[in-house]
Amino acid sequence: MTDITVAALAELVAGRLLGDGERRITGLGDLRTGGPDRIGFVREARYHAMAKTTRVGAVLTGTELETPASQIVVGDVDVAFAKVATHFHPVPRAVERSIHPTAVVDPGAELEGPVQIGPRVVVGKSRIGAGTVLSPGVVISDGSSLGRDCFLHPNVTIYTGCQLGQRVIVHSSAVVGSDGFGYAREGSTWIKVPQLGTVVVGDDVEIGAGTAIDRGTLGTTRIGPRTKFDNLCHVAHNCTIGADCAFAAGVMIAGSTTIGDRCVFAGNVGIAGHLQIANDVRLGGGTIAFKDIAKAGDYLGHPVMEKRRFLRLMRVLRGMVTKGGDAE
Repeated sequence: MTDITVAALAELVAGRLLGDGERRITGLGDLRTGGPDRIGFVREARYHAMAKTTRVGAVLTGTELETPASQIVVGDVDVAFAKVATHFHPVPRAVERSIHPTAVVDPGAELEGPVQIGPRVVVGKSRIGAGTVLSPGVVISDGSSLGRDCFLHPNVTIYTGCQLGQRVIVHSSAVVGSDGFGYAREGSTWIKVPQLGTVVVGDDVEIGAGTAIDRGTLGTTRIGPRTKFDNLCHVAHNCTIGADCAFAAGVMIAGSTTIGDRCVFAGNVGIAGHLQIANDVRLGGGTIAFKDIAKAGDYLGHPVMEKRRFLRLMRVLRGMVTKGGDAE
């Protein structure tokens, strides 16, 4: 197991070191159960008492503590913890070429440098960037392209002609490039409209388990760089998603919607089709948007409204219920 000094970890997170910087740390630990070779974190005052008796060798903290552990004082404990955790648990990267005997790789596939292709993987006539790891059961269809250092978990499917950038992570059973929900009604029956476009995913995107991103009908569904999807999200055809967005589980985005940069949607948010969502919009859990949101800010409700207005409305409604004699 790789170890590192507390001083080196402090340098990694640009933190201020208090205590013994030469202690060796081998991984993360809980304040209650971790040993002297582990590093824990304290981000709330309620854990200060626990820090006084902890056995971990070091702690990440936003303020100086009374603790026997070495301390790394940082401005943002969550960010520092993420960096330290990634140091000990980096995303897997292929360092040499490895193709499992049960994998099926098209002779026309371009495998750049070291790649790792696991059991029962199917790779069509596509391009796979150096350092990329394809876990068991992954399917990469013809005409697709994966950048360097991507990591696809088991049973991911990338449909024909889709493009993934560098360092993209896709979790189990996610699908990129599935057909959009396109049908024309003739009388009482539905006629399928072929979905002939593609999906382009930017660098450093992460796609959660069971998430589906549909291809464009004729054009392109685009996912901006560094955007993150939780599990069980859906992006419909011809959507454009900006950079540095974060979508919690169950977010559903209907077709031809454009979402700006740095947007954050909580769980079970629903976005109707053909909408324009501005940069820096944050939507609370369960919010449903049927109209454009042209201004940055926090929104809630069904239909969607500014958060402050929503909370005022809730206070009024609670007051009406109370005056009516019903239990709140």
